[in-house]
Amino acid sequence: MKLKTLALYIILCMALVISGCGGSSDTSSTGTADQNQTTSSKKADGQSSSSFKKISDYADAWNEVYNQNEAAINKYDEPIMELVSPGLEFVSGVQYDLLNMENKDGRFEGELMMAGFPGVLERKGSKMSFGYDYIRDEDGFGPTMKVGDRIVENGNCDLDKGTYVTETFTERNGQKIERSYSEFKRFKNGEMICLRTYSSSLNFRGETDLSNTCTYIKAGKDKFDFVIGKATQGPAFEKLSFIDKSDLSKDEARQMMEAAGYEIEKSGGIAGGKLVVD
Repeated sequence: MKLKTLALYIILCMALVISGCGGSSDTSSTGTADQNQTTSSKKADGQSSSSFKKISDYADAWNEVYNQNEAAINKYDEPIMELVSPGLEFVSGVQYDLLNMENKDGRFEGELMMAGFPGVLERKGSKMSFGYDYIRDEDGFGPTMKVGDRIVENGNCDLDKGTYVTETFTERNGQKIERSYSEFKRFKNGEMICLRTYSSSLNFRGETDLSNTCTYIKAGKDKFDFVIGKATQGPAFEKLSFIDKSDLSKDEARQMMEAAGYEIEKSGGIAGGKLVVD
């Protein structure tokens, strides 16, 4: 496990605990962005998916391809938070590594170190499944974080194939009020694709307000394409999936979202060191 990645995600997990095991936190670096970009480029080119041993290796790979383009993203006129949020899907994921420090096959159960509630990891070779199913025992800081809410994660990854899939949801009185579904895939050339859908049935005031955000990112050395779509379907959305495809281009992602009822809010990429919106 790379200590830098573990430290980063432990910090993020602490934010998760502070917000009632359901919040999010994001950070940005400006002064060292160019240095990170150079270092990350070298790392991403040198590690194949088949060398991955733990979830944190996969999380680190995503950070590396993101960091290659971070300077251009940070220099854009206004922050595009949807480009940052996919990496937060690994916040809970890296905690499962700590249930199986020796990287053995089998089933491992225990308290997730920073979240503070029980989780489970099952491993067989390069394939892992993981998750938690917990009833909240105290309020968090948002309307989707109340005592008695059921919070669930179900995830799986195949480190040899470079795939990572996770679904989380919050259930109240038998109804899902918040849900996300994410797929990540790493290719032999080091490029990675993420397709993430986040949804909620409540706004920040706790009022009924169905919302969905679907984010597509394809990132690699000298490459960063994205599409962001919005809809009002709420947590009952149908999953958008590319995990069994050999690739997913920006145009294909746009078409997939539009066919599912999403309105494209933004799409673009990085060209000449600058983030450009179509």
